[in-house]
Amino acid sequence: MSLLKTKEYVISFISQSIGIPNGLESIYEDIPEDIVKQISIALTGKDVHTEVFEEDDSPIVDEFIQWAQEVYEEVCKENNIPAVWKSRWPNSKSFAVALTHDSDSIEVTEEHLQKVKDRFSESDLKEALEGRKNLYWNIERIKEIEEKFRFKSSFYFLTSEYNVEQYKDVLDELMKNGWEIGLHAGFDTHDNEDKMKEDIVEFKKQLGYRPRGVREHYLQFDYHKTLDFLERNEFVYDTTLGFREHPGFFLGTSMPFYPPKENWERRKIIELPLIIMDTSLWGYMDLDEESGMKVIEYYIANIKKFGGLLTILWHQEAFLMKRGEIYTRILEKLSKENCFVSSGITIAEWWNNRNNSEISIVEDSQKGWKCIINNAAKGMCIEAKIFDLTKSISINGPGRIIDKSEAEGEIHYRIELEGDCELFYV
Repeated sequence: MSLLKTKEYVISFISQSIGIPNGLESIYEDIPEDIVKQISIALTGKDVHTEVFEEDDSPIVDEFIQWAQEVYEEVCKENNIPAVWKSRWPNSKSFAVALTHDSDSIEVTEEHLQKVKDRFSESDLKEALEGRKNLYWNIERIKEIEEKFRFKSSFYFLTSEYNVEQYKDVLDELMKNGWEIGLHAGFDTHDNEDKMKEDIVEFKKQLGYRPRGVREHYLQFDYHKTLDFLERNEFVYDTTLGFREHPGFFLGTSMPFYPPKENWERRKIIELPLIIMDTSLWGYMDLDEESGMKVIEYYIANIKKFGGLLTILWHQEAFLMKRGEIYTRILEKLSKENCFVSSGITIAEWWNNRNNSEISIVEDSQKGWKCIINNAAKGMCIEAKIFDLTKSISINGPGRIIDKSEAEGEIHYRIELEGDCELFYV
């Protein structure tokens, strides 16, 4: 495929990630070829090195997005027009977190419990062996903890391996209250569409509806082949692509994005890159609780720096295991951050709605430049920087300025929208 098609995709990806107005993608026409190649290779997983965990890991693609934001602002400054863009997250939150839980198993035999007894406290193990507690079904426990922080999450069930019909009322209630129930697709579904369809049918048979979000079991993935399957079977998003061995930026980015087809056309399905998995910390890396928490805090800070998405996988069956209980500490940490925390489907729907919101900059004969905002998503905020301190932003329509700061010869506005409106630069 020609570099031109790849370049068009990369420019679209950058423009959507930043949220610049329609029609301004041309400012990146001269993007260096080496940057196009680095981004395109990273986003398709063609430059993945799993054997080494880098403690100072940083998302190279997100660094390029940050660079592109600076280019956009500089072009606007040179042309004396306001730099306007969509806030990346609802209510102008600094970054986002997708809380997700795979469910590899929902019950085990007494023999298995005896083999793994060291993973649990003596009291929990005693209750389990006496048949008074299921250590491998923690859905309600997780929901109760998340609810304390007003967070929601996604649960992915491996319905090809067990039956959850006995828990249908519990799961229906979760769905009703904003949690997501998705598919944990079984072995070989990543490269066998018939098996994928069988998994979907079985999921629907047990729960009565089709899954909208998916993660492949054991993170198996064949990039274009698997995405083709998922897209044809109408999944809204996937969140498989991440490292098994350690946390990190498998695709060079933390941002949600629409992966490319082999011809570099944009897909409809969204990928939420997986950043941290519990079994990477405790299994592959064999960290203690405090070391694991330090790694998690590093990734929170790193993703906050880039305004990205931290997708966390915490297996529901591991919740009561000794190091698994650190999940509560993670939620406590997040509750003190200015971040948007929710399920995979909520994040994906937000990303679709944000991209469907339209902003355009036009010249007004009476008031100079104005920004027109149509199809504003719920929770949408607009950010604007002006570089002429004698001018200001005014709003025509349902919106209000929620923050205004001045620094280094520019004024930065954050504007909360309640519907379609116009912004004037006067």
